[in-house]
Amino acid sequence: MMYEAVIPIHVALSSPDADLGEAIGAVTDQLALIDENTPELLDYALSSDATDNSAVFEITVDADDDLQALAAAISWVRAAIHATGGNTPGWTLEGSASVALLASAA
Repeated sequence: MMYEAVIPIHVALSSPDADLGEAIGAVTDQLALIDENTPELLDYALSSDATDNSAVFEITVDADDDLQALAAAISWVRAAIHATGGNTPGWTLEGSASVALLASAA
């Protein structure tokens, strides 16, 4: 069955000179790699807003139920963030503490 998970996060950048767009671009590149190797990840979209350092991931998932879809979507987003050198302190399955510290080359 197809589900869509919407994962809003607040982004903290690792450097004051870091660019949100570049950091989000790096996460998107990693998510694309996950997508290439994960048939259950059907589609994804990402938007960000530098005025409030927010990002929203919309992940379409093939799963047996909504909990499985949410768990998969969150794990893929977290894996993409971690692959860029970022971290996700305090994240829960429900996304109640959705803060990500993104590393940046800038």
